[in-house]
Amino acid sequence: MKNIKKFRTKLIKILGMFIYLVLFSQIVFWANCSKDSTEPEQEIVFPDSNLSFSKHIHPLFLKDCAAGGNCHQSIDPAAGLDLETSNPNFINNKGEKVVIPGDPENSLLFQVLVGAASPPMPYRRPPLEEKKILAIRTWIAEGARIDN
Repeated sequence: MKNIKKFRTKLIKILGMFIYLVLFSQIVFWANCSKDSTEPEQEIVFPDSNLSFSKHIHPLFLKDCAAGGNCHQSIDPAAGLDLETSNPNFINNKGEKVVIPGDPENSLLFQVLVGAASPPMPYRRPPLEEKKILAIRTWIAEGARIDN
């Protein structure tokens, strides 16, 4: 009888801890989802010149190329091209430079965005908006500076 009471007491404590952990994990999960899904994402405004990597290009890469399981995140990036990092080297797993500062037409990154090289990017998704492609082109033409 005494063993049954001890067992029941331990079981109640264990169940209480389990319920506490489940509730705590739900609170943490929902607290991290603070952004209202009905809120529109803040639009990146691309100037005609003087594009900043940190203000314009990197946020574009994060949203369209690296975030949410997209291909070029830091962990196991497709073709070895990590566009999530704030200081990318723009060299793929073949050792090729994909961005040639000052020369967007010969930069593989730009070529795959406009369909001039294969495979077209974003892979198996709709193309980027024209203004985003133009921003990347302008940034490369201006020297593809990383201004972090």
